[in-house]
Amino acid sequence: MAKIPRYIEPVSASLRRHPQGDKMEIVSTIRWVALVCLFVFLTLTFIFLLAGFHRSALVSAVGILPILFSIILLQKGAVSAPSTILAVTFILLITGLATFGQGIYDIGVLGYPVILIVAGLVLRGQMIMYLAFFIILCIGWLTFGNYFRLYDLDPILQTYPQDFFIGSIIILIAGNASYRLARNVYQNLAKAEHEIEIRNKTELEREALIHQLKLKNQELDRFAVRVSHDLKTPLITVAGFLGYLEQDMKSGNRERMEKDLTQISEAAKKMGKFVDELLDLSRVGRIINSPKDVAFEEILYDALNASDGILKAKQVQVEIDPIFPFVHVDRVRVVQVMQNLITNAVKFMGDQTQPVIRIGFQEIDGEHIFSIQDNGMGIAPENHERIFELFNRLNPEIDGTGIGLGLVRRIVEVHNGKIWVESNPGNGATFKFTLARAPIRG
Repeated sequence: MAKIPRYIEPVSASLRRHPQGDKMEIVSTIRWVALVCLFVFLTLTFIFLLAGFHRSALVSAVGILPILFSIILLQKGAVSAPSTILAVTFILLITGLATFGQGIYDIGVLGYPVILIVAGLVLRGQMIMYLAFFIILCIGWLTFGNYFRLYDLDPILQTYPQDFFIGSIIILIAGNASYRLARNVYQNLAKAEHEIEIRNKTELEREALIHQLKLKNQELDRFAVRVSHDLKTPLITVAGFLGYLEQDMKSGNRERMEKDLTQISEAAKKMGKFVDELLDLSRVGRIINSPKDVAFEEILYDALNASDGILKAKQVQVEIDPIFPFVHVDRVRVVQVMQNLITNAVKFMGDQTQPVIRIGFQEIDGEHIFSIQDNGMGIAPENHERIFELFNRLNPEIDGTGIGLGLVRRIVEVHNGKIWVESNPGNGATFKFTLARAPIRG
């Protein structure tokens, strides 16, 4: 299956920082504006000098410095800082030229709202409002500066205080419009980012689910092959010895007839055991008995009683820790876990002359860990995970179906626990697993 491409970063996260799109494109555009501004300021300075307007020439010449600084910042990849500097520079230029021109009636004052709107396309809403208040201060200077004769205009023109409030209202309206526009853009981008994150999370969950399904399908393939083999083997045995039985009946050989019947019976029992384990496996995850608080000692002794025959036959000594906790489990299922682990330990004792199984308990960081330790053959590290796979028999010579430990792991996982083995060849094996603790009753 083709690998699904993943987002390195949600698109809307980039758009939130740079609503106009690609950052390099924005920097290039602002740089172009800065260079045009530099050319305009240089031209104005030259014209004012030729016309003899030395104060206006000085204002435009001073404006060249922040523009050069903005160009340097743009070379380093900055966006907000040079954009703000350019906006403030233009505001000061308009204010300065209006001071030496027609004051608040100067046509250049119309550039204030334009600067706000253009800045609103690059800067965040908060900075736009700062610029709006700065422009209002400049309008205040143009209005009250002339009113209190801090600078002089053409005698025909006369400034009144109400001009300040009219200009301020215009700027506030333009600033508020730009602010709301920018805020709506960022809010919509935030929603888009949230939706993209949800979609990305869904894609990851879908990939995980597909991976799990692939593993399940592989397991089903192994299941089908193994079930077919393990069911065919006893059936072939039964069919073969039925043929022998027929021949022995005709010949009247009673001794061979009894051997034939024994072989048929053993094959039938083996097939029956295999089918029973398959049924047990199919029911894992379903509720047989509702989980209840139970003393682990009761589960342990049920499992030991069920395993008594094989323990006595192999003369295995069982050592048990004195204290075990209460657990909240399906008792029947956990008895199966203990019984399977005990019988598994007995089967893999090898040629041990003094077989011992030790069943213990530890509480580590509030987690209940149960263990079944033996002094048998041990397990190579590379097989520590394989032994829990279904139908995986490491030693075909030892009796078993390959379902037992797989069934154990599934039962433990259904109880929100985990199981693992610690072992090395020749040093025995210790199986450990965790179970849910019984809730504390108040």
